[in-house]
Amino acid sequence: MTIGKNRGDRRDRKEEPFWFLLCVLCALPGFFLFAQQPPPKPSFQSSVEVTSLDVTVVDDKGKPLVNLTPADFVVKIDGNTRRVVTAEWVSLVAAADSPVPPAPPDGYSTNESSTGGRLIVIAVDQPNIRFGGAMAIAKAANAFIDRLNPSDRVAVAGIGIGGPATVFTADREKVKQAIGRMVGQKTLSMNSQHGIALVEALAFENGDQSTVNSVFARECAGLRPMDAEVCRTEVDVEARSMARNASHEGDETIQGLSALFTGLRAIDAPKTLILITEGFVSTQPQGIIELGAMAAAARTSLYALRLDNQFFDITSARAPVIAVGDRQAQSEGLEMLAGAARGALFNVTASGQVLFDRIASELSGYYLLGVESDGRDKDGKAHPIRVEVARKGAVVRSRRQLVNAASDRPAARTPRAAAVAALRSPLLTTALPVRVASFALQGPEKDKVQLLIHADVGTDYPASKVVSVGYVITDRDGKVVDNKSADMRLLPVLNGVPSPLQFTAGASLAPGDYTLKLAAAEGDRVGSVEHVIHAALPAASGLTLSELMVGGPLEVGDLLTPTIGYQINFGAVHGYLEAYGARTDGMTMEYEIATDADAPALLNTDVPVHPINESRVIFTKVMPIHALPPGKYVLRAILSSDGASIKTLTRGFEIAPPKVLLTSAEGLGNVSVDAELFLPIDDATMNPAFQRDAAVDEPTLAPFRERVAPSVKTAFDQGVVFLAAGDYVKAEQSFKKAIDPDVDSTSPLTLLAATFAAAGKDHEAASAWQTALVDGTEFPQIYQWLSGALLRTHDLGSARAILEEASDKWPEDARFTKPLAMLYGTFGRGREAVRTLERYLDDRQDDRDAYFYAVQWIYTVHSGGALVHSRAEDRTRAHEYADAYAKARGPQAALVKQWVDYLDQEK
Repeated sequence: MTIGKNRGDRRDRKEEPFWFLLCVLCALPGFFLFAQQPPPKPSFQSSVEVTSLDVTVVDDKGKPLVNLTPADFVVKIDGNTRRVVTAEWVSLVAAADSPVPPAPPDGYSTNESSTGGRLIVIAVDQPNIRFGGAMAIAKAANAFIDRLNPSDRVAVAGIGIGGPATVFTADREKVKQAIGRMVGQKTLSMNSQHGIALVEALAFENGDQSTVNSVFARECAGLRPMDAEVCRTEVDVEARSMARNASHEGDETIQGLSALFTGLRAIDAPKTLILITEGFVSTQPQGIIELGAMAAAARTSLYALRLDNQFFDITSARAPVIAVGDRQAQSEGLEMLAGAARGALFNVTASGQVLFDRIASELSGYYLLGVESDGRDKDGKAHPIRVEVARKGAVVRSRRQLVNAASDRPAARTPRAAAVAALRSPLLTTALPVRVASFALQGPEKDKVQLLIHADVGTDYPASKVVSVGYVITDRDGKVVDNKSADMRLLPVLNGVPSPLQFTAGASLAPGDYTLKLAAAEGDRVGSVEHVIHAALPAASGLTLSELMVGGPLEVGDLLTPTIGYQINFGAVHGYLEAYGARTDGMTMEYEIATDADAPALLNTDVPVHPINESRVIFTKVMPIHALPPGKYVLRAILSSDGASIKTLTRGFEIAPPKVLLTSAEGLGNVSVDAELFLPIDDATMNPAFQRDAAVDEPTLAPFRERVAPSVKTAFDQGVVFLAAGDYVKAEQSFKKAIDPDVDSTSPLTLLAATFAAAGKDHEAASAWQTALVDGTEFPQIYQWLSGALLRTHDLGSARAILEEASDKWPEDARFTKPLAMLYGTFGRGREAVRTLERYLDDRQDDRDAYFYAVQWIYTVHSGGALVHSRAEDRTRAHEYADAYAKARGPQAALVKQWVDYLDQEK
């Protein structure tokens, strides 16, 4: 017989699992030093001091009742009814029709879209689950885990020898792997000689002589007296061994749960324990009652899932004699626990999917009750609680006891203490928005990666603030490798401009994956965020590269330190990249800006190389982005060697809308709102070169020859010959001879001015043409040449006056409308500039660059909050100009499309 040996094995291992489990549980919430905070609680708006209770109320199908009021609740503490001051429903899941929160930028982590999370422990009672018995429910448990919110944190606790366990984590795969390794540890002896039921074995241990005699009579019937005596001995040994093993397994479960509740009590937040078991035998009712008190003190709700053992275990040699009685014996301890912890007990007869669905529904929210406080609530003693709801079919789940209840008004704490508490808490805090990113560079230690950690704290700070900041970096095994905390004064991006506060730190880590948790507290607001760090450097053709860093600088030029920031507010973006190695010679870099990693470039520029030493170079460049609409973009860094691309890195950024917009012009009639609406201009149009050959072309000269007096015709003709030959000195002399005060000198004055312009003397040319206009106002050519000279000398006001006069005289002449449109854009008259350019394009449909500026100007006017005509007409014209530009194979078609898309998306 092997029963005695089996019992001895049980005794040898009796104490081992409990200390092991307790040690694991001490690490459950990240050593409990980093235990997570509960979701932010609603504030009770009451002058009465209240005690808060979290209560779940569901119908008979597990669906939460969400429309209850304080009058629906009856709360009794110590048997005395307490007034319910407030009852607020706190949803822990997003509504089905709620919009999906935007994903954080690539490479960044943020708490801005986080919701209040839940803390859930899945405990598997391995000593009381047959080998393989937990496999059927594992699939349903995994599906339940997959449906949890991203903000939820799950831990696994395996009760029994070597039971897997995890800390509270958002790593769903890690949790599912731990559950998958727990298949049950309960085995029954295949060498049993008798068919003794568990309930009968317990009767042997408890001295129930009637049951003992009945078993003897059944198992030893028909034997000779001597054999019957041996049989009764065997039955007694086998029964007592079975009873003691069952009691031991029950003790293992009770001690494991005790260790679990002890650890969970350190986390000041509601928690849910899902216990998976086949039930257990309890010979210590008082111990189970104590577990109920511990669950209440730990603020832990219990859901017990009892697996059905199908009446006959395949590991048993014989079917049990009293199957129902055995199941009842195994259920008593679990039923007592569920009652003591005021939990829910469900029987699992199949996969458990329906039950996990019900649990998910019940965990979707809770009521936060504000109950009028009593001074005895904080006397350190346990006070029984009973919560009832007068609704038909309502099921109430609440904690059973109140221990050391604190007022809902928490004690004041310093920002430093608040930041530390946020670091200790598994759930993210969101009162203060925090966005964090990390960037890898090569540091002084060759075997380590230098991490640049950057965080945006808050959103709209116009001035510096003292902030308490702390962070912890852990490796894949949960070991802390770096941590820091300090009170520091953080600056906004620019003083006076509302923007996030900027935090920067560094860490040196061995290559690998890590988790960063960062918390910040400013005033009474606290925020925390978790961020995955990949400490690795990209490589390319024998070189090692840093990660690409992007930000919006305040300065321009070649910045030799990185600028970090996702949102660009000041019209320029800074790209920064380092390369390491001996093969940096011959390397070139180009930066491109596009809408995504594979889209055509909207802007591009070559990036100079800045050697720092023999093995380190920096590629840094600031690119103006005034032409780009607000929106999301990527900066592409294309590294080339000997003209061939060898590596492309990308980093996303966002151009922010302007902080202050002009009022829309729609409906304002003739009131101008664009007095300060400046537009980008065409440099070539604003600095037109004087064309000498065109000036001496016969069609150009013909109207002037007609005005030359016969007495000066010879000198005039000689001047034209010298001007055409480029002999400006003789041409000047000849035209001056042709100027006679007694005759019309408009033509020689005009050509004398042309000679000055051809010789680069624009001031003299402008003066002579202005004189020629005294009697030559019918010559549009004089207006064109004069306006060109004034533009080249930057006398923009005079040039505008000349062009306006010419445009009034010859409204269809395209020579005046385009430069006049550019001048209007220069002087901040944006709407008038667009309308003037539209007149130009009505006559000149072959000017590809003008189509480009037309679309850009309409976009610029709209982005400044104004309109040219109406929103619909402006959009129609922009599409027409964009199509014409595309048909003309304009090189910046992708950029033009961005402007049109912006106009299409306007509301």
